Amino acid sequence: MARILALTDSAEDVRHFCRGDELFLFRIGLLPPREHSPERFEEIYRTLKASCDLSTIDVIVAEYVEALPLLYLMRRDGYLCPALMIPHTNPYPLHILFYFLLLAEHPHPADLVVCGSRNAQRAYEHLTGIRAGDICTFGIKDLYRRKDRAESRRRLGLPPDHTILLYTGRFMNDKGLEPLLAGYERLRDERPRTLLAMSVTHIDPPYYNRLAARLRDVVLFHRLEKERTVDLYNAADLFVSGATSIFETYGKSPLEALACGIPVVVPRWDGFPYFIGEEQGGLVDVEYLSRPQANPYEFARMDDEHFAQVCRKVLDRGQPPPDGVPEWATYERSTRVLTGVIERMAAAGRTRTPPVASSPLATGRYPAPVRAVLAHHGLRETEDLFAKAGALGLLNGTLHPDEALLRDLHHEVFKTMDAETADVRGPRT
Repeated sequence: MARILALTDSAEDVRHFCRGDELFLFRIGLLPPREHSPERFEEIYRTLKASCDLSTIDVIVAEYVEALPLLYLMRRDGYLCPALMIPHTNPYPLHILFYFLLLAEHPHPADLVVCGSRNAQRAYEHLTGIRAGDICTFGIKDLYRRKDRAESRRRLGLPPDHTILLYTGRFMNDKGLEPLLAGYERLRDERPRTLLAMSVTHIDPPYYNRLAARLRDVVLFHRLEKERTVDLYNAADLFVSGATSIFETYGKSPLEALACGIPVVVPRWDGFPYFIGEEQGGLVDVEYLSRPQANPYEFARMDDEHFAQVCRKVLDRGQPPPDGVPEWATYERSTRVLTGVIERMAAAGRTRTPPVASSPLATGRYPAPVRAVLAHHGLRETEDLFAKAGALGLLNGTLHPDEALLRDLHHEVFKTMDAETADVRGPRT
C-alpha cells in the first residue's frame, strides 16, 4: 500500500483517486500574493515536517502553486519521491514559472503536471521540461445537468422575457471583463432585452470599482451556492467569457454550462478551442497587444466587436449544444485516470538522497525568453529562484520585471499553446 501525502484543500476529490492507499492530508490553499515569500513557505514547511514523517512518503499530490515551494523544500532536504502536480494554471507569471523551474532542477523521473489541455501540456514541457498530461482536473460532476429554464429563472428572480448571457468566475483583471462588458454593451444596443448575469467568487476591489459604472445593466451574484449556480446556468441562453487568462488551462465554467445544455461563446484562446466548436457555440478572435492590458502580465485581448457578432450568430441559430460534456471531462473519467497515474508513480518508488545544495542553473535547456528573465535578475543558482527572487519581490508581485521581457515570455508561453496551429480537437490521452 502506497503512502501518499496530499498538499491540498480538496480532500474529497483526492480520496476519489487515492483509493486503497494510505493518505495523509496537509491543508494548503490559495495564499494572497503578499504571502508568497521564502519565509512564509519555510514556516509552512516546518509545520508539515512536524505533522508527518516525510521519509515514509511514496507519492506527493501537490495541488495549487502554493504546494510547489513545499515540494521543493522536501527535495532540498533529500526527500525525493514522485509528485503529481495540480497547479490549476499555466506556467506563468514569474512566481509560478520560478517554482516549476526549481522542481525542474530537482526532478523525479515520474513527476507529472496535470493540466487541462494539450496546449498547456506543450507549454509546461517546452518551458520547464517537466512531463505534463492533458487531464481534466477533477472533471465535471453530474450535479451540472439540464433543468427547467422558467423555473430556474423564477428561483433566482431573473426576468422570464429577456435573453440572458451568463459569466461565472472571478471578478479579477485576468478575466477579460472589460472587453466582455464592451461587447455586451454593443449587443444590448441592438437588443435591449438582453441581460448579463455574473456569478463571481473572488472580487478584486480596485478592479471592481474601476468597472462599477459599466455594471448598471448587469445582475451580479456573489458566492452563489452550488445548487443555485446550476439554476443560473439553466436560466441562461448563452454562457460568455472574455478571458485570455494567464492562469487557466481550459476553464471548467464553459464545460459546466455545456453540461446544463447552454451554448458557449469564449475567446479563441488556450484550451477553449479544444472543446468549443460550431455545435457547442462559437469562438471569438483575440489580438496580441504590444503593451499589457489590465495587469502587467496581460498581453492579449478579446475583440469585443467580434464577440457581439458571434453572440448574435449563436443566439439566432437557437440550437442547444449536444447533451452533456465530453467523456474526457467527466468527473468519473478524470478520477479514474488519476488513479492509474498514482499507481504508476507509487511503482516508480522513492529514493533517499543527500540534501540538495544550491547549484548553477541548467539554463541551456530553457527557451531564450526564460533565460533572458533569469539573466536580467541575476538568478544563476537554483536557490536564487527561491531566496533571491523572494528578496527581490518577484514572488509576491511587488517588483514587476521589464515590460519587454514579460512580453517576450508571454508570447513564448502562448505561442507554444497556440490552438490555431495545433490539432486541438483530436482524442485526448
